[in-house]
Amino acid sequence: MTTALLEFFPAWQQRQLNAIERGQGLRIVYDTARLSPCFTKWRGAEFGDIIAYIRFHPRGEIVQGSLVEAVRNQENPPGQVIAHRAVPLEISVPDDAAQAELWFHNFSQTTTRCDAWDSRFGENYWFDVAGLPQRTPAQPVVYREGAQSRPDVVSVLSIQISKVNAFPKPAVGSPSGSDIQTRMDLAAWVSHTAYGANAWIDFHIFDDNDALIHSETRTLEYAGFGSTSQYAFAGKIYQGSTATPGSVSPQPEARKVQFRLYYEIDYQVFTDGILHQAELATDSLILSGQQ
Repeated sequence: MTTALLEFFPAWQQRQLNAIERGQGLRIVYDTARLSPCFTKWRGAEFGDIIAYIRFHPRGEIVQGSLVEAVRNQENPPGQVIAHRAVPLEISVPDDAAQAELWFHNFSQTTTRCDAWDSRFGENYWFDVAGLPQRTPAQPVVYREGAQSRPDVVSVLSIQISKVNAFPKPAVGSPSGSDIQTRMDLAAWVSHTAYGANAWIDFHIFDDNDALIHSETRTLEYAGFGSTSQYAFAGKIYQGSTATPGSVSPQPEARKVQFRLYYEIDYQVFTDGILHQAELATDSLILSGQQ
């Protein structure tokens, strides 16, 4: 895999090495001296983080990750966090991306809140994406008519989509099998909730040629038992091929998942406006244990 490098230096300088290409890697290196006013000491410990946000256009999906790691006092492991140091963030570039938009957020929360931004004075940092032609499924998840795009009302808080072999590990000497499943673990944030509110996802699953092999709508369960209102889903979204001694049930191989998030409250439907997408490994890689 070819990896492009974006380096962000002090004094608001940056450098790009290698072209950013669809389906390849992107490595972001960020000097903490560029944006660090919100790292703060409290009771001998240092608090703070720097998060990179990367929005890929035209779909609008946002990928994020930390650009620092904690440095701990080793005199008494695991030790108190005494500083933070820069670490690279590595992500994969979606196969339908045309541009990458970046910005950065430094923050901390102790007895007070501190926020600082590196966003090129609100214009953000833009980079073209090259490489193989853009791949777009012929039957993407369509935007529901009448839904209002309001990420300030509903948005994805965390998402993990993975393919697993769910067949129980056999005892020594027993025959093995396979049970390929695509699973989703999703948490969605909503600004407020009320009796009768409802959250759901519309999702499509595609094969390696971007042909639609499954579509469905799943309701999210209320999970906001705390300081925030949340809805969540965790479970299987597609059953792939299975094999047991003497029996095989083949199914189309899932290679891509798309979904849209919706939230209905007070007789209005809201969405974050993003067509979320995730790439999946091949079944052979899952069965070989390499993923």
